[in-house]
Amino acid sequence: MSVETKPEERAAEPAAAPTPAAAEPAPRAPLIQRIGASFARVEWGQTLLVAALMALAWCGLFLASNVLQILAGIVPVMAGLYLGRRVKGDYLTHGLVLGITGFLFGLVIVLSYGALGEAGVVPMPVLQLKADTPPAAVTLDDLLWLYGTFSVFTLLPFPAFGTVMSGRAEQRNRQLKAEVAERGGRLERPGVVRTLEDLRGLSLPQLGSYVVSLYRKHGFEFKDYRFIDKDKHLDLDFVYEDQPYLLRLTVADKVRPGTIESLVQDLKRRDIARGVVITSTEFTPDAVKAAAGRRNLVAIDGPTLFAMAEG
Repeated sequence: MSVETKPEERAAEPAAAPTPAAAEPAPRAPLIQRIGASFARVEWGQTLLVAALMALAWCGLFLASNVLQILAGIVPVMAGLYLGRRVKGDYLTHGLVLGITGFLFGLVIVLSYGALGEAGVVPMPVLQLKADTPPAAVTLDDLLWLYGTFSVFTLLPFPAFGTVMSGRAEQRNRQLKAEVAERGGRLERPGVVRTLEDLRGLSLPQLGSYVVSLYRKHGFEFKDYRFIDKDKHLDLDFVYEDQPYLLRLTVADKVRPGTIESLVQDLKRRDIARGVVITSTEFTPDAVKAAAGRRNLVAIDGPTLFAMAEG
């Protein structure tokens, strides 16, 4: 059932007092100062630990056979992806620190290994340095040259790339989770609604998606949603022809006048002229009377909502 009403004339309100001019934005800090502040926010303990592990894994593969050296290229990216998920900001700075310190840690490892190899304590890697020469054990100078050649173009940019990409993705996920938590939950895609019983079987998040899709087809612009009253109600904000609408949804077996009255109060509080109470079930007779006495409010029950969708 639907209680059709005319919009209520809004009482004239006194003009709002003029607000003072917005303060001019503060001048931007010099570049050097911003860079220094960014490095001051680096989580050094965590970053240096990841850099040391990255350098150890990188050198372990670098000093191995040629086949394993190919796998070494994924180590800096994986380290950056891991660090980006752990830190809370300044992702580029963290990535640069990770790459530079990882390079230095690796240089110490290679230098130490090469010195031990020159002393005959450990075997030196056997590599083919030139195409026309067979593989042979390298010297310390060759080892340092190879490390510098490969590592400068791998350990410096790739950790920063991985950290920035992973950090931004994690930041977006955190923002999305915060928004969902602030709204009290998320809307869910409903199943196929072929009958009135299908409509009545929808959960509140599914009914929300169903109503959003239906009203969009009728030219309404969806703005926001929020679960309220311990998830008993779902509020949907729409705009139609520059006029805001507040829709309150419920899946209670019998919608009582309290739902109508609470929406009326929220319409006044938020200064919204038109409201709609929607349920997939039905209203009690008292709720029907309460809605009929409000010229700025429409009540739509399950059969009416289903007829709107079918029409």
